[in-house]
Amino acid sequence: MEGTVILLHGLGRTSRSMARLQRRIAATGRDTRNIGYDSRRVSIRDAAEQISSQLGDFQVEHPLIAVTHSLGGIVLRALVSRFNWAGCVMIAPPNHGSGLASWSAGIPPVRWLMGPALIELGSEPCWPSPPKPCGIIAGTARATLDNPPSWLAWIRGVFDRDEVHDGTVSLKEAIHSGATDVAMVDASHTRIMDHVATVRLVLRFLETGAFGTSGMEPIEVEMQSVAGSLPVVGDG
Repeated sequence: MEGTVILLHGLGRTSRSMARLQRRIAATGRDTRNIGYDSRRVSIRDAAEQISSQLGDFQVEHPLIAVTHSLGGIVLRALVSRFNWAGCVMIAPPNHGSGLASWSAGIPPVRWLMGPALIELGSEPCWPSPPKPCGIIAGTARATLDNPPSWLAWIRGVFDRDEVHDGTVSLKEAIHSGATDVAMVDASHTRIMDHVATVRLVLRFLETGAFGTSGMEPIEVEMQSVAGSLPVVGDG
């Protein structure tokens, strides 16, 4: 895949959360840009405006490839009609909204801290489909020590007992009909963008337009049946 790689972070994070992934992508010789925006202070539409202003120097014909985490994937969908998107990798995106966000938005201090985007994520996003080819990476670690919101999700029963999720976003919330490839990584929502398996999948997708998990060694992939068989990628 050809184009400048644009990295977009998630809710409550900054561009620093995507810095390690950016370094790994840049090390392959690709041009990258790690974009920050006021995720806790603005709506999704206004976040898209902030990002658009930072990408304004790209000409219409210049191809861009997005690599997003969580909310960043929804902001990308708000930007689909702008610029020349040549594809994307969405890491743990709440493409169908987030049950945890919906519940959390009912708590005034959390709603005040996380801002209007949290409220918007509580329902199905109305934005266009992500650009293709579109790879989606979902986490499977459930409740973990490095992801405090996952403890609340577990206590409140936000996810069904047998549901696949990363502690914040479930597999069914992440999947989008426009996806051209899907993989699962045994990581929490908070750290999934830094997981060695995620980095490997992102680099492979940028190179080939697919995750290529069907050709990986058995030690690297464990097949699970979740609405069909999807690969769970380990540390390798």
